[in-house]
Amino acid sequence: MKFDLKHPAAWWLAVAVISMACTGLYAFMIVLSRAPGFNLLFTEQDFFRTALVTHVVLSLVIWFLAFILFLIYAVTSEKEGGNVDRIAAACALLGIFMIVATPLTGNAAPVPNNYVPTLNHPLYFAGLSIFFGFATVGVVLRAPVLLGALISGKTKLPLIVIGSLCASGLSIVVGIACMAIAKWMLSTQLVADTNPRYYFELLFWGGGHVLQFANTFGMMAGWALITKRLTGEEIVTDKVAGAILLIMTGFVLIAPTQYFINPVSSYEHRHFFTLLKGWGISIGPIVLGIAAIKLRKKMKADPVARQGLYLSIMLFAMGGTIALTIQGSDTRVPAHYHGVIGGVTICYMTIGLTSMLDNGWFSSSSKWLKRQVTLYGVGQAVFVVGMFTGGTLGLARKTYGQAQVLDTIEKVFSMGVMGIGGFMAIAGGELFVILMAIALIHAYKKMETGG
Repeated sequence: MKFDLKHPAAWWLAVAVISMACTGLYAFMIVLSRAPGFNLLFTEQDFFRTALVTHVVLSLVIWFLAFILFLIYAVTSEKEGGNVDRIAAACALLGIFMIVATPLTGNAAPVPNNYVPTLNHPLYFAGLSIFFGFATVGVVLRAPVLLGALISGKTKLPLIVIGSLCASGLSIVVGIACMAIAKWMLSTQLVADTNPRYYFELLFWGGGHVLQFANTFGMMAGWALITKRLTGEEIVTDKVAGAILLIMTGFVLIAPTQYFINPVSSYEHRHFFTLLKGWGISIGPIVLGIAAIKLRKKMKADPVARQGLYLSIMLFAMGGTIALTIQGSDTRVPAHYHGVIGGVTICYMTIGLTSMLDNGWFSSSSKWLKRQVTLYGVGQAVFVVGMFTGGTLGLARKTYGQAQVLDTIEKVFSMGVMGIGGFMAIAGGELFVILMAIALIHAYKKMETGG
């Protein structure tokens, strides 16, 4: 994908990369607090819950949504954006900085609820609201261009790419709308002294599930783009793509109706969204993953793209398989979602790196690009194996430092494996940030000199 540095695609890419850079520091502290030996240095749980919340929001929410906005703008880069598009990206970045700054206030109470964990502080809520608001603005501003390409068919990209990104944008808007509806309904359904974790769990539960569809649609578009790059062929036919997109989008569209059927605090409401994601989110990755593997013999020698695609499919499959083994709240839960989000992340990393190559913005050896995707992908896989093993031994999730009680050699070994994989993945993530920064700086210099 080619685009000018002044194009809004580049601005949203910068937002995504900055989010990844910020999350690395918090991820390092979390892994360190679980690793044998180092965990003895940490006794204060709230500090690391704060680090966990900030890391999760930056890596599972901000990074993903910002990169989806990049993809939406990048695949329609032939259409220039205006100043309002760039302002939306800049304001979203402001929201990120507010979130990152919240732990530094010293009195941000961490609430480790699912999907969008919370720092109970006005600065955090302001930053999150600003980011969500301007991410929605970005989707709405580009929707006419993206939908125009989908309806007219006047694009070189296959239906699965354009259609997945349209569905991803729709999922972002619906997910954020679900959170807004939940906020309005909870104001009348719960008393003022409701437990904060219970409140935020209900607030973000439905919308958080819908945002997973956005992430998955984005990854599907990424797999299709990478496969097209490697083989010159469409990953699936337009008929298959249409069927997949209609089914998955149907699940997204029915999501808001649940808010007017059952109370937000009811078991039925929560169970509905669990089933929604469980039944609706897997069909696309399964079909596209199998299709990509079938085309492996036709793939040309492109080590970065091939390695990234294979590792993405492998990690997503690992996460999905582990989900079938979850019983209770142990470390198999984070093993599952780190596998799945690792698959999405490395897909996006691969797209980011290859787009820099396409634009001629990399002056470094391509060997470093392959090393980056390998380091992150293998590290994330090792991390998942360690967490999964720890879960089978009964290690609880969301505990850190000495609170883990590593009282057997097996538990120590599993968390040792987790620590090694975690440090590898963090190093791979930071290497991605460095490589992307080098490319973007090189692009800026070329633009300044008219090269």
